[in-house]
Amino acid sequence: MENANTIGTVQPVQVEKAKSNKKQFVLNLLKIVISVALIVWILWDTNLTEIFASITSANLFLVALAGTLHMVGFTISAYRWRLLLRTQGTDAKIPYLIRSYVVSMFFNNFLPSTIGGDTIRAYDSYRLGKSKTAAVAVIFVDRFLGLLALMLFAVVSVFFADQLIQNVPLLTLWVVLGVAGMLTVVWLIFMPSRRVADFIANIHFPFFKKLKHLVDAFLAFQGRKDALLGALALSMLLQANVVFHYYLIAKALGLPIPLHSFFLIIPLVTVLMMLPISVNAIGIRENAFVFFFAAYGVLKPEAVAFAWIAYGLVLIQGILGGIVYAFRK
Repeated sequence: MENANTIGTVQPVQVEKAKSNKKQFVLNLLKIVISVALIVWILWDTNLTEIFASITSANLFLVALAGTLHMVGFTISAYRWRLLLRTQGTDAKIPYLIRSYVVSMFFNNFLPSTIGGDTIRAYDSYRLGKSKTAAVAVIFVDRFLGLLALMLFAVVSVFFADQLIQNVPLLTLWVVLGVAGMLTVVWLIFMPSRRVADFIANIHFPFFKKLKHLVDAFLAFQGRKDALLGALALSMLLQANVVFHYYLIAKALGLPIPLHSFFLIIPLVTVLMMLPISVNAIGIRENAFVFFFAAYGVLKPEAVAFAWIAYGLVLIQGILGGIVYAFRK
């Protein structure tokens, strides 16, 4: 027979778990509502026939070429990941890391957000013999360097995208402030110390809590700034590949947007898509491209077609990831 103490201990845990599940359900439901609302908003005065006409008129060769750049990106990412792993005394074969990236696409797009692609990659780092802390640190640094590379492209490109700047007030100011903020974070994490981490830990705001996790992650790479700079260089190459991927889709649709403008548009859209307010950025993606492409005279149906082709290629990668996951050991 269970004693009263055991029952009393179990019940609060079950109650907390039930509350957590209910909260997650409400958040997911809210994301669905926001995604639907954003899609309805963008399609309200748009002819679906025109959108699908744009999609079907796309140059299939260029769309396919854009799709193959996903695999190029996985390969570059795998080399960056391995470089970071080696600083922690672990090595891995590139095919293993590529498969992990592909599988993470499946988890990102077809499973609940609580089981994201980063969780899978952290687990795969852990399987290589790393501690959980080191495994998470590697993924944390990997993601941050990718975002930093994108923002560096944005701050350079903002001075050449006159057409976009004229249509978006204060865009230059916001980009420069955003990059300045990131560079401040970079200064903190490239010169990390336990004193800095402890100081940040005493500031009780959500952002600083995340910043402390980032500083802790970079502390694991202390003394290996050469590796961090090498990983940043690979991140620059990776993000250039991402930008060219989107540019090929634009060319496939015949959109009159110059390549250098994508080095500003894609970082801006990426930041917006990172907002955790919708399901897989559905709705945000479409509205963002419609907004930024309008500066170049691109009509709404064409911009939505662009967004849907880009997302369709992502979903194809996710399906491929599901197949790889089904057969992996």
